[in-house]
Amino acid sequence: MEQVCLPKEFEQRMKRMLNEDYDAFLYSYNNDDHQAFRFNPLKRGLHQEDYGKLLKHLGIQEMDPVNWAEYGYYYEQGSRPGKHPYHEMGLYYIQEPSAMSAAALLKPQPGERVLDLCAAPGGKTTQLASYLGGEGLLISNEIHPERSNILAQNVERMGIANAIVMNEECETLSARFPSYFHKIQVDAPCSGEGMFRKNPEAINQWSEEQVQVCADRQLMIMNEAAKMLMPGGTMVYSTCTFAPEENEALIDRFLCEHEEFEIKLVEAPWFEAGKPEWGNGREELSRTFRLYPHRLRGEGHFLAVLQKKGIMFAETSQNNGKKDKKAGKNGPDKKQMEELQTFMNAVLKEEISEFIRNGKLLLFGDNLYRLPAGAPAIDGLKVKRAGLHIGSFKKNRFEPSHALALYLSADDVQNSWSVQSDSTDAVSYFSGNTIQGDGKNGYCLVCVDGYSAGWGKITNGTIKNHYPKGLRKNFF
Repeated sequence: MEQVCLPKEFEQRMKRMLNEDYDAFLYSYNNDDHQAFRFNPLKRGLHQEDYGKLLKHLGIQEMDPVNWAEYGYYYEQGSRPGKHPYHEMGLYYIQEPSAMSAAALLKPQPGERVLDLCAAPGGKTTQLASYLGGEGLLISNEIHPERSNILAQNVERMGIANAIVMNEECETLSARFPSYFHKIQVDAPCSGEGMFRKNPEAINQWSEEQVQVCADRQLMIMNEAAKMLMPGGTMVYSTCTFAPEENEALIDRFLCEHEEFEIKLVEAPWFEAGKPEWGNGREELSRTFRLYPHRLRGEGHFLAVLQKKGIMFAETSQNNGKKDKKAGKNGPDKKQMEELQTFMNAVLKEEISEFIRNGKLLLFGDNLYRLPAGAPAIDGLKVKRAGLHIGSFKKNRFEPSHALALYLSADDVQNSWSVQSDSTDAVSYFSGNTIQGDGKNGYCLVCVDGYSAGWGKITNGTIKNHYPKGLRKNFF
C-alpha cells in the first residue's frame, strides 16, 4: 500500500488528541483499509438464508459480519463485488463499514417519516430504506445536482419504492416541512479527515481554515434540520472527520442554541465515547461516539444521537389543500389508464397491479411514478425521483421502466426467464444482446440466479433485450 503523507498541522493535532495512541493511529494509515457491503433486504426474492450462497458466488469464502450493521459483511482485498451483475441488480450496496454506523443508530421503524438531508451518493439512504421495509416515507435530499442524480440512480438500483429524491436547499425544505419528520439523518459535509486513508484527494483539500468553514456550514444545516424534526423525534448527526470543531464542539454549539434538544443515551459498545473536554466541558458529550481506524475495522467517524424534547404528536397532513402543479392533477388520463391497465393485465400479477393502481400516480412528462403512501405535496420542489418509476407512455402503449423491473420478483409477473450468472446468456443479456427463452410472446422479466435483472420481450422463443443502453457492460 502506498505511503500516506498527512498534513503536518493535522498530525500535530492528532498527537495532542491521542497521546500514546498516536503511533497506532498513524500505523493504520499505512495498512490496508477494510471493505464491506450490505445485502439489500428490499430485493424481492432475496432472503437471509441465501447470503452464504451469494457470498460464495462472489468468491468471498467467509461470512464476516459488520458488528454494528444489520446485513453488512466485510469482504477480502481482491474481491470485486462491484464488478458482478449482482451489484447492478441491487442485491447489495458497497459501503465503507464505519459509514454504516449512522443509519444503524437512527434505525427508523416501518411507517415513520424519515429525512436524509445530505444523502448522496446514497449509502445511508439505502440503509435507512432497509429499516423502513417499504412502509413509511423517506425523503432523500442532496443539494448538488450531479450528486443528486447519482443518489436517484442508487435508490432505483436498490428497488426502493417509498423514497422521494430531491435536490433542494435546506432552508427550502425546512420552510415546507416544519416539525414533520420522526427521524432525520444529517451526514454533514466535513473536512474528511477520517477518509484520508481511502481518499488521498481529501488530504490535498484539507486545511485548518477549511475545518472552521465546515463547522460553520454544519451548524447552519443542523439549525434547519432542527426545524423539521417533530417533538419526540430523533436526529443523528455524523461526520467522517476527527476535528473537535466539527464534532463535540459543533454539538455543544448546537445545544447552546437549541435547548429543546438533548443527547440521547444509546448503547453502542463497538465505539468510543466522545470527549466532553473537546466541547466546552459539556458532560453530556460523553454520550457521543468516535470511531478510529486503529480501534475498529473501519475509517474515522463521529456520531451524535439527538432527541427533540416533547411528546410525538399525531399524524398530520402536510398537503394543506394544495395540488401538485407539476403532477398532482396531472395524473394519467382515461386513455393512459387504459394503456397502463392493458400492460398490467398482460405482464403483472394482480397483487402488484393493485399496488400500482391504488397508489397516487403522477406524470412527469410521459413518465409515470407511484408516490409513496401519505407523501406530502411536492409542488415547486426540485424532485429527481417521485417514488417508484413505473414506466412511460409511448404512442398508444405503456413501456415499463428498469426501476420497476428491479423492484419486482419472478413471482410478481406472468412471464419470467432466469439464467445463471456464470452463463453465456448472462454475458449476452448484460451486453445488450438477445438471448433464447421460452414463454408467451410479450414482456418478460429476465432474472439472474432467480433475482430480477431487467426486462426483455419474447418473440417466438427469442428474448429481445430491454436492458438500458447506458448500463450495458461486459462483467466477465
